[in-house]
Amino acid sequence: MVIPKSKISLRRDEDGVWIAKSRFLPGCHAHGSTEAEACLNFEEAAEAHLEALLENGKPIPAPFRDKFVLRAA
Repeated sequence: MVIPKSKISLRRDEDGVWIAKSRFLPGCHAHGSTEAEACLNFEEAAEAHLEALLENGKPIPAPFRDKFVLRAA
């Protein structure tokens, strides 16, 4: 788990879709038809977001600097 569920904010939009995001990872969000699906999708998006930051030489947000390690596929 990249971000604890307690640090993910969820809201339901006007179409009934759940949106997940976290203030710890600006610019990253995901959606799903249920809260659980949105959280799962957010976890996947967060990992991809952090990998993209690393690959592009961008700084990793402070809460992840010591915890996120890029692993070989």
